[in-house]
Amino acid sequence: MIASGNVAAQTAVKAAPQASSAVKHAKLKPADTANLVSHLRRVITDETNDTPPRVLNAFVAKYQQRALDAGIDDLDRQTQYVLLALYTSGKAMEQPLFVEFMKNPPASLDAFYDALQALPKSVWEAGPPLWETYEPKG
Repeated sequence: MIASGNVAAQTAVKAAPQASSAVKHAKLKPADTANLVSHLRRVITDETNDTPPRVLNAFVAKYQQRALDAGIDDLDRQTQYVLLALYTSGKAMEQPLFVEFMKNPPASLDAFYDALQALPKSVWEAGPPLWETYEPKG
């Protein structure tokens, strides 16, 4: 279940949009979050469709801001950060190994991606995916 999600995250992460020069150690603009949500809807379509839009938007904004606060100021690495949050309902971000990782996150997209993928299974399985916490309506 998570393993296949992890594969989806691996695929999705490499296809991240170009970094926005507007995102610089500041408060996110609604357009920045809208861009990330739009991208996530393309790369993990089924998962994002299973999450109520208001919940998804608020969750992405929260974790995108956390990424920015941690110095992750480009949209590519923010995408990776938020994907891990989505796949664990944010629980991975509380794991000691992830907290340690974020003290000095790699600056390049490839190094950041590789380091996230190298995190142990316990981090990737720290919580259920966000979309599994909501029952489909209808």
